[in-house]
Amino acid sequence: MKLRIPSSLALRSLCVAGLLGLALPVGAQDADAPDVGDTVSGKRPPELAGEIAETEATGFRAKLQQYEGREYDPIVYHGAQALDLTPEFVHEARESIELMYKRDYPGAQKAFATLERKYKGYGIGAAGQVLVWQALMIENFDFQYESQYQRAYQRARQELEEALQRPGREGWENFLLAGMLGIDSIHAMRHEEYLKALNRGYEALKAVRLCKEAAPDFDDTQLGDGLFNYWATVIAMSSKLIPDTGDKRQQGIEQMMLVEQQAVFLVPPATLGLAFTWIEEGKYREALKSSTKLREKYPNSVINNLVLGRVQMYLRNYSEAEKIYKEVAAYETDNMRVHYYLGRLYSRWGKREKADASFDAYLAFDRVNDYDRAVAYYYKGNLQYRQKNWAKAEEYYKMSWRLAKLEKAKRKLERVKDKKKGG
Repeated sequence: MKLRIPSSLALRSLCVAGLLGLALPVGAQDADAPDVGDTVSGKRPPELAGEIAETEATGFRAKLQQYEGREYDPIVYHGAQALDLTPEFVHEARESIELMYKRDYPGAQKAFATLERKYKGYGIGAAGQVLVWQALMIENFDFQYESQYQRAYQRARQELEEALQRPGREGWENFLLAGMLGIDSIHAMRHEEYLKALNRGYEALKAVRLCKEAAPDFDDTQLGDGLFNYWATVIAMSSKLIPDTGDKRQQGIEQMMLVEQQAVFLVPPATLGLAFTWIEEGKYREALKSSTKLREKYPNSVINNLVLGRVQMYLRNYSEAEKIYKEVAAYETDNMRVHYYLGRLYSRWGKREKADASFDAYLAFDRVNDYDRAVAYYYKGNLQYRQKNWAKAEEYYKMSWRLAKLEKAKRKLERVKDKKKGG
């Protein structure tokens, strides 16, 4: 099985404005199988609970009460104290990142540029640009802003490493550095540069550790830990190449839940991370709750809406899934990935002609890479297979095998040969 973990690790992989990488898992197995779905491991894991003790949540709410009635949200003052920053900076940084979540990318770029001029040496300007370019690529699952991303990443890393040579703000600087490294780890994973991805990931974990030492009351860092603990376990379940370090999925889920409740900057990425986690766990009702919560606050989030559409599809709420996907196609006409998911939806729904047309619309984009093109041809082959159009099914499976050596395409080719022999 070829493991595919785009930043659809994120790591799973993408924090849309998150300063810590979140990859979005794409199905490693035949995602039409109702007992598996689009999972990285291709397995149904044991049941996990995942909950945060109410006493801990109550204690945190009590801590925030001391800041009630001030100019900014109480969480701003908590973050400022934890990171040794001014409330004004934390508030403005949160507002800039919020524009990312709202998908106002031009507004976010302008806000990050303003922060860079106003707060020199904080590393926020280039880091913000990294977030913008990566989010745009993640939405479309492509690399069309590669050069812009690379320039911003190199500048952000240099600025943060220089800033860390000066005393003060170590918690904040290591937090940003961990985010840049985590995002680049996922970016490398998408390029199938696995060794580089692992090295970046471990560098990010080191920066997270240093952030914790400098700012022990800053809970956002636990998103990196939670994602790593959960998805490292899942990846180890999927590949013999990754050493098994024990099942840390439960711990990872609880850490993501903690961030969702107590983070300064990363509440939406934590919710998105949990949505992908519940998909992997086969807990589609929980995934629906997470994605619906994000949709209510950020209705134009392409990434979350694609996830929500998938969840509705798994729950066989086909009309709802179609509605969501068509909305995305209407307000983001250049998004190619939505056509792939429409193809998948119509396949499950039994609407063969619409499925075929959607896959064709997806394949018409020249930015689709060979692997994803092969997956689309595989599903087109399945459509023909179900109609017993053996010659056409064989043609598409051969294309899938030629492009990316998909083992499942090879297996279907063998079946087609058997069918043709049997008349």
